[in-house]
Amino acid sequence: MKILIVGCGMVGELLADILHESGHEVWGVTHGEASAQRLTASKPWKVAACDISREDQVADLAQRIGRLDGWVHCASSGRGGAEAYEAVYFRGQEHLLRHFPAAHPVFAASTSVYDQTDGSWVDEQTKAEPQRATGQWLRRAEDLALQAGGCAIRLGGLYGPGRSHLLKNFLLGQGGLEVTPEAPDGRYLNILHVHDAAQALAHGLKARLRGLYNAVDGTPVTQRECLQRLGVIFGVEIPAEIPANAGRKRGWSHKRVSCAKLLASGWQPRYPSYWDAIEHDPELVSSILAEVQQESPTPPRRSNVLLIGLMGCGKTTVGRLVARLLGFHFIDTDAQIIKRAGRSIPEIFAQEGEAGFRRHESAVLRSLLGSSGVVVATGGGIVTEAVNLPLLRHLGFITWLEASVQRLVERTRGNDDRPLLQGQVSLEQRLSSLLEVRSGLYAQLADLRLVTDGLDPQESAYGIAESARHFFAQRGSLGSRPPQSSAP
Repeated sequence: MKILIVGCGMVGELLADILHESGHEVWGVTHGEASAQRLTASKPWKVAACDISREDQVADLAQRIGRLDGWVHCASSGRGGAEAYEAVYFRGQEHLLRHFPAAHPVFAASTSVYDQTDGSWVDEQTKAEPQRATGQWLRRAEDLALQAGGCAIRLGGLYGPGRSHLLKNFLLGQGGLEVTPEAPDGRYLNILHVHDAAQALAHGLKARLRGLYNAVDGTPVTQRECLQRLGVIFGVEIPAEIPANAGRKRGWSHKRVSCAKLLASGWQPRYPSYWDAIEHDPELVSSILAEVQQESPTPPRRSNVLLIGLMGCGKTTVGRLVARLLGFHFIDTDAQIIKRAGRSIPEIFAQEGEAGFRRHESAVLRSLLGSSGVVVATGGGIVTEAVNLPLLRHLGFITWLEASVQRLVERTRGNDDRPLLQGQVSLEQRLSSLLEVRSGLYAQLADLRLVTDGLDPQESAYGIAESARHFFAQRGSLGSRPPQSSAP
């Protein structure tokens, strides 16, 4: 199919990638020339700049592109008010329908058009009569797509890597729990991962759906339930109750949105709940933690001890001793990878390469979210994946066990379980090369840098345990009694 994607923002760009990878001819439309040039330089699909609120530009675009099989309108209003909504969503869609009359239209609408405040379930048969002008223009734009034989897919609140206002505000201690007499636990959150939003729009186009559809993750939760669970995962107190914000651009609502109709049509979300995304999206939590760690002088950190350093530096041996001194539980990430994968590390490297092993390693690190009272011996290369760094900083007190190359050679010689040490170059050369690449990353992360040459494991462990106690006491996260392990 020949497809036009109008609006190449967070969802539109991903949608264009998905459709292109499926073998379709894709044109992406951006509002400005600068963004068009950026995408042209980085994407395999075609890109054009066009202000769809101007009919002359849409007419020129139609002459340039020719006949289309379908288009998806997922452009943004640019944070504008009612006038912008009318221009982009309604007038823009009028122009697209007029100049691409043979194309199947798909309009990316919003569940904000449901303005119920009683916590009731709503579906496509429920009346949607928004009181605000912005919502009214969205409804009119929906009707245009329906009258043309297309579909309008009402998307829930979008989140994904680099975009989760809910999580970011929570970790920064901003906002509050908005309550009303009808919503004593806060409003229901009807949200959707951006990947699932893009797949819903692609499904609407490829299946040539007609009519209204809701696209949400299918697991509405109240603010209180969500914030309490985030508090357990990240060790942060939930915010205080505040009055509901009636000044929201699209209004304040409290309802549970059903996506049963879209599910019945064949769409399935990759992340059927926010918690699935927290656990399985390789970038979501890391990207938000990175933003929080940049913006906050005291970002949240858990009461754990993490040991980093090159293979052979003694992380496992010392880590077990530190755990015993602190009364913590001990975890070795390599052992967890082997357990979860059901294969040895050399087998994983042989079958999936180093990139595959790193994916397993990152998944194990994400599985430690919510843990406290653990000592974690990490793999030597865990610091080489940027996605791991914010997670490591959040998970606890980080110690770099540093050892000379000669000492590392002595400890790793004859070990066949370390694929990165295999090859034609000498063991000393290989370890020196790895240390040169990684030492800056170790130094950047470490709260404590401990040179272990000349120290026995017990001495190293004692120094780490005492430093960790001091660190936790300063942050008020250890107190006068040993913490109870809550490791997974």
